[in-house]
Amino acid sequence: MSTTSGTGQRQLSVKVFTPEGTVHDGRVRMVIAPSVEGEIGILPRHMPVVALLKPGETRLRIDDGDDVLLATTAGYMSVEDDNVVILVEQAEHHDRIDRARAEAALNQAREDLTAAGDDEVLVHHARAAIHRAENRLKVVDRPR
Repeated sequence: MSTTSGTGQRQLSVKVFTPEGTVHDGRVRMVIAPSVEGEIGILPRHMPVVALLKPGETRLRIDDGDDVLLATTAGYMSVEDDNVVILVEQAEHHDRIDRARAEAALNQAREDLTAAGDDEVLVHHARAAIHRAENRLKVVDRPR
């Protein structure tokens, strides 16, 4: 159930989970997530929905206008009664992304793709790693 902030605006309860644990648990004014159909914006009183998410940037608009930016991988988002649950394989806060590490991961993934040859499984894993690293770099480079 939603609550109102000190300004009287309704809020959403948002939880972002990965296999490693909870990445975010709090109240926000709006969620913008990268669904496979395009970006989806969720405000209080949104109709119930389940969305398939693709890798991208998930934005959580906090009451004071600041955004929490997350680099997220594929997963699901459920919305019901002003409660949003996001389940993704990985989620990393914008300010915790190590740019040098992300660049190194991208370079390694590109090398892995080249070395994969005709092995479809290795090609799939290398391409997924490339997409994750590129997404992390896109999020960390986004102006705030």
